[in-house]
Amino acid sequence: MAESQAASAPVEQQESADAGTGDAWLSKVSTINLDGDGVTGDAFSGNKLTVMNVWATWCPPCVDELPHLQEMSKTFADQDVEVIGVLQDGVSEMGVRSDKTIVSAKKLLQEAGADYRVILPDMAIMETFIAQMQYFPTTFFLDREGNVVETVIGAHDAAEWEDIINGALEKVS
Repeated sequence: MAESQAASAPVEQQESADAGTGDAWLSKVSTINLDGDGVTGDAFSGNKLTVMNVWATWCPPCVDELPHLQEMSKTFADQDVEVIGVLQDGVSEMGVRSDKTIVSAKKLLQEAGADYRVILPDMAIMETFIAQMQYFPTTFFLDREGNVVETVIGAHDAAEWEDIINGALEKVS
């Protein structure tokens, strides 16, 4: 995807019944976080709602919203909601890890004060989500079974995210 496909406002929300097919992709997830620790599909199924934000280091709107996502991570933690970032440019389309990009992402996250979980995409995430994406950032809202209950395109501030997350929570309650 070209860098010109970074999206900011306006928000575009979509109902997405076909993007994630629950256990079909969840059972295949086997990836790592930015520190190299293993992550499986259990990371997504352990929450009432998972806010999976796919971003890239080259995308200014993606970087700008990092502190807002951190705020949402803290705000909604007691409501069984987890924010998980997926660093799209942390691996190539062939699955080769980019250590230089990971170092850059860690610096950006630190500067933003963001300490929520950020993972690298594996083939299951790339095929199920990233291959369908047209813009960065794109955020997928997943229920416990890994089904997409909503998709949001573009970057948002904390107030906008709060409204969007509350709406997604109503869909999984």
